[in-house]
Amino acid sequence: MKHVFSSLTAAFALAVSVLTAQAQTTPQYTFSQDIAPLVYQHCTPCHRTGEVAPFPLTNFAEVSSHAQTIKYVTGTRYMPPWKPDPRYRHYLDENTLTDAEIAKIAAWVDAGAPQGNPAATPPVPTYPTGSQLGTPDLVIPMAHAFTHQGNGQDMYRIFVLPVNLPTDRDIAAIEFRPGNKRIVHHCIIALDTTQQAQALDAADPGYGYTKFGGFGFDPVEGVYGAWVPGMNHRFYPAGMGKKLYRRASLLVQVHYGPNFVTQKDSSVVNIFFARQPVTRYVQTLPVISPQTLTNGPFVIPANQVKSFHAQLTVPFDVTVLSVSPHAHLLSKGWKVAAVKPTGDTIRMIKIGDWDFRWQGTFRFPNMLKVPAGSRLIADATYDNTAQNPRNPSSPPRTTTWGESTLDEMLLTYFELLPYRPGDENIVLSTSPGQSTAPGTVQVALYPNPATGATALNFQQERPGPITATLLDGTGRLVRTLVRDKLYPAGPQQLPVPLAGLGAGLYLVRLDSQEGSRTEKLVVK
Repeated sequence: MKHVFSSLTAAFALAVSVLTAQAQTTPQYTFSQDIAPLVYQHCTPCHRTGEVAPFPLTNFAEVSSHAQTIKYVTGTRYMPPWKPDPRYRHYLDENTLTDAEIAKIAAWVDAGAPQGNPAATPPVPTYPTGSQLGTPDLVIPMAHAFTHQGNGQDMYRIFVLPVNLPTDRDIAAIEFRPGNKRIVHHCIIALDTTQQAQALDAADPGYGYTKFGGFGFDPVEGVYGAWVPGMNHRFYPAGMGKKLYRRASLLVQVHYGPNFVTQKDSSVVNIFFARQPVTRYVQTLPVISPQTLTNGPFVIPANQVKSFHAQLTVPFDVTVLSVSPHAHLLSKGWKVAAVKPTGDTIRMIKIGDWDFRWQGTFRFPNMLKVPAGSRLIADATYDNTAQNPRNPSSPPRTTTWGESTLDEMLLTYFELLPYRPGDENIVLSTSPGQSTAPGTVQVALYPNPATGATALNFQQERPGPITATLLDGTGRLVRTLVRDKLYPAGPQQLPVPLAGLGAGLYLVRLDSQEGSRTEKLVVK
């Protein structure tokens, strides 16, 4: 018996020592040190008062109360809501978590979501009030609140907002701010000077007029601006923008989603004037549409999964700033590219799990040259079976083109410019809400995410000294890349070695006489 007892005691001691060793080697994550930087970077921009998310995540109490939910939605990659495939192409404003970051969140939640030292919690980022971009130069509100009836029906309502300016102005950004995010699904803004919209408004009872399928006529510019939930607004690059005419009207087409509670909405449009001469005017066009299908018509039979192929030949050299696919609930996947006359492919976007609730404008880190004779192609797949949990019809019904959520669409918008030599060498800021104006240093990291090494691409208008530093996710210095090194004007590249760094979120800061930029970097 004594021998047995001694054996049990020894086994128990061994188990305790093993568990103790495991506890000593298992990272102990805390909100203050590890989780707050991730939440503030990836979640808080939408999860704060006045933005689109249903609850705020701005402090320990708010985050810990939703800890299990955060673990689940990040573990399934439902959040953050970023749909493009990062293995196909990268964009400005990407919002993704690495596998290591997701595991860190899960381990923190499983450990009871400890707070850690409150004094070590980084400050919540400062956000502009009523805007993503700062203080607008002109705020154009809806003249009246609009009442959307709770009848379970979609509505596309167009509001005519006159612009009262003493002279024409060039603008660097246009920003839509939804007044009631519970019912505003998305918005398209047109620019017009013909007064035709005023006549349509006068003929329709109530404020605004209802119109499915456009604006009822062809405005001067059909897509002047747009908004969808989760979208990051941006300033146009230096010397680029749009024209706002002094006697124009903004036609704000608001899609009010189906709702069973009568509610009111009062949205606004923010205008930011250009601070430098605009010499190139950006056009936003729905280049891919059912008219470009090679296997039309656009009909999706019930109980079928169907793929469509669209193709359009580019007649002259163009510069592309962004891509925006658009579809409804049956859509499952997209791939958009340009095939050059040489046969080389310019990747634009790939989405393998389309979600009607998370659409957007996806902007490239560099402007893309698409040469004349290239074929813009798009492949889109739709699932009209009962196995599609988002199918709005039960049983499935044959679905065609239409503005209603129950109908379907196939569109791809591009922001375009006539090509100028050197456009493809221009890098754009990866920080949302920052203008790339003359006299402002422009930066981008590529590749990002990265393993082993990446490069900081930048350009400044005038020669000058550059200091570049690598910081951790909380802003603490990891290493200095260069200090006060003189660089000439124009595009430059600085290697960023990553040897010895653990996987996670870092920041690369560049300081120059033309300003400062801080870019996030994901190390795998």
